[in-house]
Amino acid sequence: MPDDPGTDRQQNPQHGNSREYILSRLEAAGLYDLAKAVRADRVSAFAVACQLGWSARPENIGNGSRNQARQRRHQLDALANDDQKNTRLMELWLGPNPSQGSLFNSREELQTAWETNRAEVMARWGSHGRRPQGWWQLDPEAGNLEYPGYNRERSTLWRANVLTADERAELESGWRREFDAARGKGARARREAFEHHDIPAELVAKWSARKKRPPSLAQRGPSQGRSLKT
Repeated sequence: MPDDPGTDRQQNPQHGNSREYILSRLEAAGLYDLAKAVRADRVSAFAVACQLGWSARPENIGNGSRNQARQRRHQLDALANDDQKNTRLMELWLGPNPSQGSLFNSREELQTAWETNRAEVMARWGSHGRRPQGWWQLDPEAGNLEYPGYNRERSTLWRANVLTADERAELESGWRREFDAARGKGARARREAFEHHDIPAELVAKWSARKKRPPSLAQRGPSQGRSLKT
């Protein structure tokens, strides 16, 4: 699109304002309608990124810039319904945009949006031991839990026993693989690995104790099971 910065085509396609990077980010966020509109050239990737607060457009002057701005506005207005819904869902997922603030006018409006869209938001982003910000801030299931940050989210939810049975099994299986992979490392390296993968200390203690447990009588050799004769 002519209003996109030149870097959109020149820079590494996996970074910054490139079309492919923005498309991948839209799809990772579940904003498939916007990604589809970009791929169909209904609107530029950079215009969508600016609208979502992911990129900032340099300030231009002159009639050409004003005409381009009107054209962008027309394109975005054509996507307004989908765009407004998706940006609101994104806030329920990630929280308000740090540079633009909340899209909602009050706590009550935010609560209503969460209750109305909870099923869709949870289906998109409430799995694999993760929960959207709307859940942490507004959902009764969260109770008095406070968001501990991305790196400690899974162990916090595991301890709070709010995960589904499938999620618990998925997390514990993955944690066990990382626990076993740390065998043979020094004590400090093991601790760092456990912390990096957010393995709950309770599971580390349980698995470590099981590993150190002495063999039972049935597991010992014949000579180990007999007492010495005097």
